[in-house]
Amino acid sequence: MQPPPPAGETSAPGAIGRLAALGIVLVTNAIPVYGVLRLNWSVTNVLVMYWLENLLVAVFTCLRIATHRRLTHKRGHWRSGQLGSSSNGKPSKGGLLGEYATVAFVFTLAHGLLVAVIALLLASRHPQDPLWQFSWDAFRQGALMLSLALAAGFVADLPGMRSRSFAWIKAQVQQRIGRVLVLHLAIIFGMAAMAATDSPLGILYVLIGLKALWDVALTRVVAAPVPGQPPRWLLKLGDRLGKDKGGAAAMAEQWKAGIEAAGRQAIEDEQVVRA
Repeated sequence: MQPPPPAGETSAPGAIGRLAALGIVLVTNAIPVYGVLRLNWSVTNVLVMYWLENLLVAVFTCLRIATHRRLTHKRGHWRSGQLGSSSNGKPSKGGLLGEYATVAFVFTLAHGLLVAVIALLLASRHPQDPLWQFSWDAFRQGALMLSLALAAGFVADLPGMRSRSFAWIKAQVQQRIGRVLVLHLAIIFGMAAMAATDSPLGILYVLIGLKALWDVALTRVVAAPVPGQPPRWLLKLGDRLGKDKGGAAAMAEQWKAGIEAAGRQAIEDEQVVRA
C-alpha cells in the first residue's frame, strides 16, 4: 500500500497554473515563427535560438529551485541523488539545485559548441543565401523576446511558490531535463536534415510544429502512481531468468520494498528544516 501524498501541491498544478503554463508555451513557440515571417530571421538563427531557449530554461529552473528552497526549507532540497546522477559511482552531491545545474549547464554548453560548428558549416555552404546566415541583430531580438516570455512564466509561479511541495519542484525539474534532451536531439537531426536536403524552410516548420506539440503535451502531463505489484510480464521474466534468486516472488518483494522506501523518502523530503 502506498503512503498518502505529502501535504501541499504536487506535480499537477491547478487550472490557472496550467493555463499560465500553456500561455507561456504558446508564446515561446510563436517567437521563431514570428521571427521568420516578420523579422526575416534565418534558419540558422532559429536553430541557435532553440539552443538559447534551453540555456534560458536552465537559468530560470535554477531560479525556481533556489526560490522554492528559500521559501519552504524542504529537506529534499539538500538530499543527494535526487535526479539519479552520480559521480565516481556515488550519488551527486549539492542537493537538487547543484545536481540540476551541473547536468543542465554542462550538457547545454557542450552542445552549444556543436551547434556553433554546425551553424558555421551551414552558413559557409551558402555564403550568398541570407536564409542560412547567422545575424547578431536577429539573435539579440530573439534573446530579448525569449527572456521576457520565460521571465513571465517564472513570475507567474512566484505567488504560490511557498505552498508548493517538494514533489512539485522535483517534477518540474525532471520534466525540464527530459525536454532539454528532446530539444537537443531535434536541433541535431534538424540541422543534419537541412544540410542533406539544402531545403531549410520545410524541415524548419516541421521542427517548430513538433516542438510546439511536445511542449503543449508536457503542460498536461501528470505523473501516474507506481503500481503496487510488478506487471505480469515482468514477473514471468523473473521466473524465467531468476529462479535461483527467488523468481517472481522475490521480485515482487523487492518491488514492494522499493515503493515503501520511495514513500518514506518522499515524506522525509517534505519535512521542513531550518538552517
